[in-house]
Formats: sequence, structure tokens, C-alpha cells
Amino acid sequence: MRTAWRSWFWNIVLMVVMTVMAAVLTGVALSQKNAVSAVGFGIAALLCWTGFFRAPTLGVYAKPRGVVVREFTRTTTIAWDEILGVELAQGGGPPVVTGPTAPVTDDGARAGGRSPSS
Repeated sequence: MRTAWRSWFWNIVLMVVMTVMAAVLTGVALSQKNAVSAVGFGIAALLCWTGFFRAPTLGVYAKPRGVVVREFTRTTTIAWDEILGVELAQGGGPPVVTGPTAPVTDDGARAGGRSPSS
């Protein structure tokens, strides 16, 4: 049974982008004569290196405690008792983006605390 859903292609693209940005920012930070600028570029480089290491873990995972959604800036865990059902769409056509969606919990609210009407 499949326990992870992620787009390896886009995860790799993100890793490449983060690597290039981090390398450039690291080089600029090391070449700065102004200490404030060097620290600023260094912090930006550190954030990009963090993104590089975070990129391969992005996706949706089924774990014993629930469904774990790993996004770039946060991780959300939805407990199994809050999930009404999981649907996997099977299709032969090209991928279609239908807009943002979120799992619906028992009380009708979307995961993250927003109601379906917001």
C-alpha cells in the first residue's frame, strides 16, 4: 500500500533552485565588506540551505497517528479520527489543477481551523 504522495519532479526542481540561490547568497555574504550586509545575506543563505534540505520531505504521508502534510514552511498532522474519508482520483488525462482543497473534519470545518465558507 502506498503511504506517501509527493511530486518527485517538483521536489527536485525546488532542491536545484534552493541550491543555486543558497550558493549565490553564500558567495555574496562571504564577499561583503559591510558586516550588516554580510549577516543579512548569510541569514538569507541559511534559509535557502534549510529549504534545500526540506525539499525532499515535502508531500503527504499516511502515518499511524494520521495524515501528515509537509509543506515548505510548515507541517500539519490530521488525526485519523478527524478524517471522514480519503479519495484517490484515478484519471488517464493530463493533470488538472482544480484549486485549493483541504480535508474536511467531523465538525464540517476544514483542516487548519477555517470553515468551508471562508
